[in-house]
Amino acid sequence: MSKVQSDLPSYRQPPVIEVVCGVQFESLTAFASVHFGKFASVVGDEYPRTEDRDPLAEIFEGQPRAEAKDGEVVSLSMPPLRRVFFVDSSGNYLLQLQPSRFLANWRKERERDEYPRFHAAYQRFLRGWRQFREFAVAEKLGAPQVNQYELSYVNHIPEAGARFPAGIEEFVPFSAWSSAQTLKFLPAPRTANVRLQFPLPDSKGTLHVSITHGQRRSDRKGLLVFDLTARGAGRADFSDMDDWFGIAHEWIVRGFTDLTSPGAHRVWERER
Repeated sequence: MSKVQSDLPSYRQPPVIEVVCGVQFESLTAFASVHFGKFASVVGDEYPRTEDRDPLAEIFEGQPRAEAKDGEVVSLSMPPLRRVFFVDSSGNYLLQLQPSRFLANWRKERERDEYPRFHAAYQRFLRGWRQFREFAVAEKLGAPQVNQYELSYVNHIPEAGARFPAGIEEFVPFSAWSSAQTLKFLPAPRTANVRLQFPLPDSKGTLHVSITHGQRRSDRKGLLVFDLTARGAGRADFSDMDDWFGIAHEWIVRGFTDLTSPGAHRVWERER
């Protein structure tokens, strides 16, 4: 992968709790339930635990979902296969696999867990992706033909002053409730959800930003969930993978910093 830009914003105490690198490919039609177990034997030394999950729907950025024509019946000979997590012993790293998706996660499980930085998370993804490609060929499933990449950062931001959602503006300035009331009639809102989309450069895809609020389980304190996800088309032979993830990472990091306040940057100990 091209070298991470040295001038990207950086924080000593970032609020990130999960990073997901993913690739979507044309469904491997020969993939069967038995292959989950066989792949577990390939990655079992590093990821000894497995968990079953519902499969993720296929997404094609910028394209409408295909729908059946009038009078056309779409049938499935079998229900879709599940998605399986392969989890490492710490619980911080995992791989996700289904017949048309491969993803690698870092997630914060304990308060003391430190974000290992993007390069480390991406290298885990690359290693797992290589293992899966080799496995698919060896099992005569075919070489995965990529159609889309995905990179997600999930941040948890707890309340610090005014209660959320009115207090969101302390962290996200464009959500300025204190200056938004013409009549000063409405009370503070009970809930708030913000969704934004930004085009990535050179038609590389879209940066999706989702900002919602809820409560932290441990102390019922207000919590802001700040999710940034970049998606974009990829070449079938994934020869543009490093370039795409480099751009997606830059836009997520700079976009997060652009949308958050200088006061929040001090809380997270911004280094540059």
